[in-house]
Amino acid sequence: MAVLFLDLDNFKIINDSLGHGVGDAVLDHAGQRLVRATPPNGLVGRLGGDEFVVLVNDESDHHALAERCTRLLDALTEPIRMQGRALHVNGSIGIVVALPGDDRSGEDLLRDADVAMYQAKTRGGGRHAFFDVVLRKRVQRHMDLEQDLRHAAGRNQLWVAYQPVADLRTDRTVAAEGLLRWRHPVHGPISPAEFIPVAEESNLINSIGAHMLRSATRELATERERHRLDLTLNANLSPRQLDDPRLPSLVQHALADSGLPAHALCLEITEEAIMHDPAAAARVLETLRELGVSLAIDDFGTGYSSLAQLRRLPLDTLKIDRSFITDLSDSEELQVIVTSIITMAHAIGLDVVAEGVETAQQLDFLRDIGCDHVQGYYLSKPVSLDELLTSALRLPTG
Repeated sequence: MAVLFLDLDNFKIINDSLGHGVGDAVLDHAGQRLVRATPPNGLVGRLGGDEFVVLVNDESDHHALAERCTRLLDALTEPIRMQGRALHVNGSIGIVVALPGDDRSGEDLLRDADVAMYQAKTRGGGRHAFFDVVLRKRVQRHMDLEQDLRHAAGRNQLWVAYQPVADLRTDRTVAAEGLLRWRHPVHGPISPAEFIPVAEESNLINSIGAHMLRSATRELATERERHRLDLTLNANLSPRQLDDPRLPSLVQHALADSGLPAHALCLEITEEAIMHDPAAAARVLETLRELGVSLAIDDFGTGYSSLAQLRRLPLDTLKIDRSFITDLSDSEELQVIVTSIITMAHAIGLDVVAEGVETAQQLDFLRDIGCDHVQGYYLSKPVSLDELLTSALRLPTG
């Protein structure tokens, strides 16, 4: 048999905007359509909320099941007339196939089909995904990492690496971006590209983000005083941290406990996080600015903001995303775009950092067009603070 786990995409919007009465009516229509689109050898049930399950007997062929999912989704997407308007709903389907001898319980099959459904959602929704051994291993690793990440800070497995930011006018390092790293006792170094999404999804990002900020401010404050350095700490804030009402207090206490001057801390917020709710983001940024820290928009060019929108935010720095820098030397189009970004950013009073600089040619071009700062592997990969202080305070020559 096959279990098809279906969840409506973005159904919460209908409930929130039109009310639960309309939402219940939409669920009723959706259920009826699924029943009509299911052959006699299938059974349709609603688990709860906007989750439905279709059981298909005597079927294991992936092609046939994929076609069945297409028919189910086509039936769902027909407009539903409600309160004088046409509502459009779609869904995501996870599929698990149980062959003879499969020892999974019904609960196990529903769990695996649910996992596959979320895989379909991560691909954009409105589609299906099959559960298989690879997905099971990926989900198991995800669960294991989430559990281990809950204890990583307390067990001193998390540490901060620093990547230098150089001033193109002086060729000296003026800032260091703190980047969280995880040294797992069994799996070794875990890539941030893997564990940061786990932290975001499980809501652990606030606690490990706070740990990172406390650690980095303490470490940099100690070295600034010991070596009499005028070095700024750049620290990233995730979208979830920006939504946390305790964030200003966290920043204030980190500065007070470490002794790092407020002007020596720059908080970096991604363009996507700001554009999610610009008005709310502006209020948080104003509160942070009142603490005396500086603010940067990170990964500029990957979202949908304009420099006109940024002008209304209390920002000091704009960081051009590395995707604009990678092919900079070989693309006249990118050269025009980057030059325009720098010119317009300067016009509204923002300093500019180019991320992802990896070659001398990129560096020379950025210097020629008036970019203020650069960051990337050409200067240094992220390293320990000791290594940064001994080997990465000046731009490489040549």
